[in-house]
Amino acid sequence: MDIDSIAVVPDHCHRCGSEVATTEWEGDEHPWCPDCDTVLSRHPVPGVHIVVYDEECVLMLDEPIPQHEGLLSLPGGFAKYDEGPKETGLRELEEETGLTADPDDLSYVTVVHAEFPKSSLYLLTYAVHRSNVAGELEGEAEGFEAAFHPVDEVLSSTDRVRDSDQERIELAIDGPGRAA
Repeated sequence: MDIDSIAVVPDHCHRCGSEVATTEWEGDEHPWCPDCDTVLSRHPVPGVHIVVYDEECVLMLDEPIPQHEGLLSLPGGFAKYDEGPKETGLRELEEETGLTADPDDLSYVTVVHAEFPKSSLYLLTYAVHRSNVAGELEGEAEGFEAAFHPVDEVLSSTDRVRDSDQERIELAIDGPGRAA
């Protein structure tokens, strides 16, 4: 028997195209391809966010994409296969906001496990003080907004900012690993 890592539950095998069944492996039911005799073991997808802040404001995005509709969110995204976490966060920061930072200026904040019906994520979070970023702030594309918002407003906007983003912002500003 062979084992492959996957992020979502498949209907068909990614190797041969056969319909997927299930089998017990390590005490749990897993997707399994009977033709390839391959267990398809689900694993979280890694993503990285960066909290850019100063004493009064925090950088937030307003993106016109379905999963963020009506919400402000932290800059960040999914890791590419050959990227480390800091590299991912800095690439996403530049793509989404036009801002750059030195990896040595990033402080580790936390990792959050987020579960969804078809997948799960590990979201690593780093922080960098606004004085340590460079570049001209601009949204990734038309309709995308990147702006510094007052921290107090972001932390009290429970209808516009996810709880997990608020918690990570508080940790970045007040908690261990605080960037100064």
